[in-house]
Amino acid sequence: MNGASAYLDGSHIYGSTEEQLHRVRTYSQGKVDISSCEACNNNNTENKALGMMYTALLNEHNRIAGELARANEHWDDAKLFLEARRLVVAQIQHVTLNEYVPSILGEGARTDRELMPVATGFYNGYSSSNVGGTYDAVALAALRALTSLRKHAVDDATCLEEHVVASANRVSLDSSQSAFEPRVDVNVRLVHVGRDHGIPGYVKFVEDCSGHNFTIQNFQDLEHFMHPRHVSLLESVYSQVEDIDLLLGGILETPRNGATVGPTFECLLKRQFIKMRNSDRFWYENDIPPSGMTPAQLAEIRKISLAGILCANTRIERIQPKAFIQQDPYLNARINCDQHSVLDITPWREEPLQEPAKELATRRNSGVIPEFVPELSPSLIAAAVKKAEADLIERKQLEYNSWLQQRTADPKSPAGTAASFSKANRDALLLANSSIMYELATNEILNGIHGLRRRKRQIFDTTDNVLGFPNNDFSDLLQNVDISGFLSQKKPTNHDEVECPVDDSPCDPTSPYRTLSGHCNNLRNPNLGKSLTTFARLLPPVYEDGVSKPRSTSVTGIPLPNPRVISTVIHPDISNLHNRYTLMVMQFAQFLDHDLTMTPIHKGFAESIPSCRPCDSPRTVHPECNPFPVPPGDHYYPTVNVTSGARMCFPSMRSLPGQQHLGPREQINQNTGFLDASVIYGENTCICNILRGFNGRMNATQNAHRGGKDLLPQSPTHPECKAKSGYCFIGGDGRASEQPALTVMHTMWVREHNRIVESLRQLNPHWDGEKLFQQSRRIISAMLQHITYNEFLPRILGWNAVTLYGLKLLPQGYYKEYSPTCNPSVLTEFATAAYRIGHSLLRPHLPRMDRNYQSMEPSILLRDGFFDPDMLYQKSMMDEMTRGLVATPMETLDQFITGEVTNHLFEIRGIPYSGVDLIALNIHRARDHGIPSYNNYRALCNLKRATTFEDLSREMAPEVIARMKRIYASVDDIDLFPGGMSERPLQGGLVGPTFACIIAIQFRQSRKCDRFWYETDDPNIRFTEHQLAEIRKSTLSKVMCENMDESNEMQRAAFDLPSNFLNPRVPCNSMPQMDLSAWRETRHGCQIGGRNVALGESGFPTPCTSCICTAEGTQCASLRITDCNQLLREASREAILRDDVCTAQCGFVLAATEPTSRLQQFTTPNSFPGFVPHRNSLRSVPTSVSFNGFKLPDLSQFIG
Repeated sequence: MNGASAYLDGSHIYGSTEEQLHRVRTYSQGKVDISSCEACNNNNTENKALGMMYTALLNEHNRIAGELARANEHWDDAKLFLEARRLVVAQIQHVTLNEYVPSILGEGARTDRELMPVATGFYNGYSSSNVGGTYDAVALAALRALTSLRKHAVDDATCLEEHVVASANRVSLDSSQSAFEPRVDVNVRLVHVGRDHGIPGYVKFVEDCSGHNFTIQNFQDLEHFMHPRHVSLLESVYSQVEDIDLLLGGILETPRNGATVGPTFECLLKRQFIKMRNSDRFWYENDIPPSGMTPAQLAEIRKISLAGILCANTRIERIQPKAFIQQDPYLNARINCDQHSVLDITPWREEPLQEPAKELATRRNSGVIPEFVPELSPSLIAAAVKKAEADLIERKQLEYNSWLQQRTADPKSPAGTAASFSKANRDALLLANSSIMYELATNEILNGIHGLRRRKRQIFDTTDNVLGFPNNDFSDLLQNVDISGFLSQKKPTNHDEVECPVDDSPCDPTSPYRTLSGHCNNLRNPNLGKSLTTFARLLPPVYEDGVSKPRSTSVTGIPLPNPRVISTVIHPDISNLHNRYTLMVMQFAQFLDHDLTMTPIHKGFAESIPSCRPCDSPRTVHPECNPFPVPPGDHYYPTVNVTSGARMCFPSMRSLPGQQHLGPREQINQNTGFLDASVIYGENTCICNILRGFNGRMNATQNAHRGGKDLLPQSPTHPECKAKSGYCFIGGDGRASEQPALTVMHTMWVREHNRIVESLRQLNPHWDGEKLFQQSRRIISAMLQHITYNEFLPRILGWNAVTLYGLKLLPQGYYKEYSPTCNPSVLTEFATAAYRIGHSLLRPHLPRMDRNYQSMEPSILLRDGFFDPDMLYQKSMMDEMTRGLVATPMETLDQFITGEVTNHLFEIRGIPYSGVDLIALNIHRARDHGIPSYNNYRALCNLKRATTFEDLSREMAPEVIARMKRIYASVDDIDLFPGGMSERPLQGGLVGPTFACIIAIQFRQSRKCDRFWYETDDPNIRFTEHQLAEIRKSTLSKVMCENMDESNEMQRAAFDLPSNFLNPRVPCNSMPQMDLSAWRETRHGCQIGGRNVALGESGFPTPCTSCICTAEGTQCASLRITDCNQLLREASREAILRDDVCTAQCGFVLAATEPTSRLQQFTTPNSFPGFVPHRNSLRSVPTSVSFNGFKLPDLSQFIG
């Protein structure tokens, strides 16, 4: 007999009898008397931690009861108690299923759908025919074995926090024991009781759990399950293998990867947990009235974790998110308790207060010109514009003469390869031409106003500015002055000048598909975030002349240090491999960067590449050339060209300006500002049309090897292509062939698009190619967003920053914080500094691995792979490189950078010193963009503004500060990139507080400002709840696995190195996969209860279930029965008995036998109830919240 309830119902804290329940209640406001809990008394229990856990759960009851009483003042004590108990039990059930079971069973829990929590909707596995109970074998063996995980060294711990920090033992024969019972006696007693209960021997269970596909005939057969020394131990004790007791055999088994118990105990525990769930009418996920919860209530329960419960009810102040897993410095680092979710009882409020709708705060550019400056007369403007036009003609003449004199670079040269990273299209060049006109006119106006020249450097950088433009009155005045009437140059109107027609069609707010250019994402301002618009800024630009010249002077008046000096002193080549994250972090970061940013640079006449390597090239080649010299005494590069005798400079061309108004220079982003998979599909229709194939598919190159999947489309006219074949791959972003690992990433996503197209075609044969393409593109965009925010950003930023900046994804339901008033444009600080962190993650070689994850030689030297993808045509090369990315550690994100990119970037093989320094170029580019110093961003991000170098000691190591002092004259001179890269990382993250602040702001905007964000609640464009639940299954590992030529095994978390327990390699087909049937379109009604029901109409498939036919398919909900006698009159007894929803509510009327709670002899069930589709819940009303009022948090407190 089982003296406890067989259900997971909190009976261990509330009691399993009326007498026990009476003793624990206070009968006042629904609360419990914790002092009456005998198990909570640490002095009387053999496990103090268990007593403290009971105390925490009872404290949670009282906390919830108090909240319910305040929310529902009309509730009496009985209702408050019962509801608080129901919520505590629901939390226990959720934590068990969502956290504890996966920790114990590993892959066994992740691959069995009956053990997986329902992501959205309700669980439909309950049946009254499933008899509840506890298996003898589980109670006396499997569960007992788990008690050996406890470490006796912490038995005397005075708080739960010590148990949360300590690691567990392995499952062993060292079982729990009381102070009065010798350890060995406990095991002897358990074996003895097992025999008394008639539990079969261990071998019987092994054979049964294998489906009788494996028979153990002798002791040697046990070596399939345990170490040979354990087999020898058993052989020395038992004369026959059949005699081995279950407890001893199960404990000695070797756990599978990711599990804490061996396969036999894993099998038994799985069956027990499934029975515990599918036989419980009151299971928290059930949709069975009257005990079922509403969708909103269930959503709150699903947010709960054990860490949150402990935080709310103990003295713990910081705890790791996964309380059952030992803390680490990464995703499971301890975070403050205020960042863990606690149960919000708002959905249990019976009469919610109707709050008046808040008006949206809008940020408007009033266009009001401040008090007119008398000197800014029409004649002055006309003269300035005339002079600017003359200057522009002179610039064009210089470009033409330079081209005639062949002062251009070969597209395959290092300068040409570097230029290909920032290749401007024709539309960007046209935009820049008019922008330069405005810039030249601005300079002339400033020079023409009396007395202004002396202070023009400070004119645009006196005020703070977040995501907008400089707020200085005179800057506003200039930006609002319309000089179009003074311009003789008109915008091009013929297609010979325009590369791709401007997308300016009217916006359709009901279309669920993004435009490729980002046009109409924001319905109020259709051009916000569009491709070919300027970057946004966190702080106003700091240019040397206040308008456009790169920052070059220290605050002390001396020149700023040479970018190459900074690179060699602050960023030396020291390898420090990361012990947790893979090289895939680097590769995904680059792929993501190419979706968000593309900063084009100037071209020469006839779209040539000006040769900016000569130190005098700004004067002799192109006015936008911006080279910088090799400093004296450089450890690698000579200061003088040994061939020509001229001084050696690093080539650099300035970024294209894009502002279409007077005022300081702003640079163009050629990509859209949205995370919209433009890296795959292109940022305009012209690129997309080249990449699109037929019938919804993307163009591809057929793989020549048998069994090989398609490759990217080829181009024989790729100017930078260095491949001997003459062919390079093309993708949505022009840099798809830049290096082989990036090409692999592009290829996998194009394959995923085509895979989805074919699946949707099977589901909806009536869809044409356009709809197949757009729906697949929509799904791919959503997957990319989900993987970025769910897997990538938490590793880069850590959970503290993810939570504080609102980047945490919803486990279910819709995102309601879209704001049409916020600016989605990418930050220039993000593009030119903060998100160049990936350069630190690079390794000199790209590794290859075979299907057994053994290293293959030769690996690919990074410098040999730039725009040379010929190697990817080799058989299995795509798979080998993919495995290399997910199985090789990346470099640690710090100030150290591999010499492959500081000395050999784009180097021509066999020509020494022909390469460039990527890090020096980063620093130089930031100055080109007028990025203020690092110290300014410290202040913006709530760090202490440094007045001395010593003020940096909280964020930087002393040796780093010493190197900074060697090269910078003032702490206010430190460039943003070296400053941010030198900070200590945040707890659980890879970046320091300043870069975390900038990156988090960017991705906050990318979510909040995107009308098409995949979680949007906009009824015109949102996914259904079922579709959203499927998208939330997406992982990068699954995308890679699904699209390799030959998929076998991979770890579930592609960004994390494989680990036998935390991240084991598993078969690809065992990973969660999107069920695309959620996109099946209903055209001719639905089948409900055996009859066809038209769209919009409802039917009753069973007496107690109501369904409605929608375009997305059938959606059903359980009915609450208030009159069982009426139900009997309206439906047959047989139909009612077949409906579990009916029997759960009216079984007593049908005289159904009451289920008993007793220990059952272990038997193998023939089958478990099938898994039926989730039932959709009601959707919420969409709301919007403005950006106003958000204050940047101080991340410095979380520095590791």
